Amino acid sequence: MPITLITTWAEYDSAVQEILALATHRLCIFDKDLARLKLERPEPLSLLRRFLGAGPERTVQIALQDAGHLQRNCPRLMELLAIHAHNLKIIECPTHLAELSDALLIADARHAVVRFHKDHARAKTIINAAEECAPYQQRHDQILAEGGTPLTATTLGL
Repeated sequence: MPITLITTWAEYDSAVQEILALATHRLCIFDKDLARLKLERPEPLSLLRRFLGAGPERTVQIALQDAGHLQRNCPRLMELLAIHAHNLKIIECPTHLAELSDALLIADARHAVVRFHKDHARAKTIINAAEECAPYQQRHDQILAEGGTPLTATTLGL
C-alpha cells in the first residue's frame, strides 16, 4: 500500500528514516525549523551524508520558516552545509509564509512524509507513488519560488 497514516512521533521518526533511505536523486524539505525531523541524530545524519556524498548530482533543498534552531542547535548539519554547499541548499522563507502549517519531506518526487500540522505527529507516508507526491512536490517548488534568505555555513561580518 503506497499510503500509510501516522499518528505517533515514533512512527513519524521511522517514516523520516525510511524516506531518507529511499532517496536516490533529490530530497526536498519544508519545515518549521527541522527540530521534529531530528536530522541531527546519528541515523538520519548518516543517511544524509551518504546521500550527499554519492555524487554532485544529488541535491537537497530545504526551506525553513525559522532557521534559528538549525543555526544554534545543529552543528553537524551546518558542517554538512559547509562540505556540500554545491548540492545542499537551505533557505529561510520570507515572513509571509509563516502562516503555513504543514511540513514536507519528499524524495525523488515519488516518496514523501507529509505532516498535516507542523506541531503534531499526524502525517502520511507515500511510497513509490509519483502521482500522489505530485501536489506536494509542486507545493515545495512554489515555496522555493517565493525566495528567502539563503543560509551559509560561514558567519559573515567583522
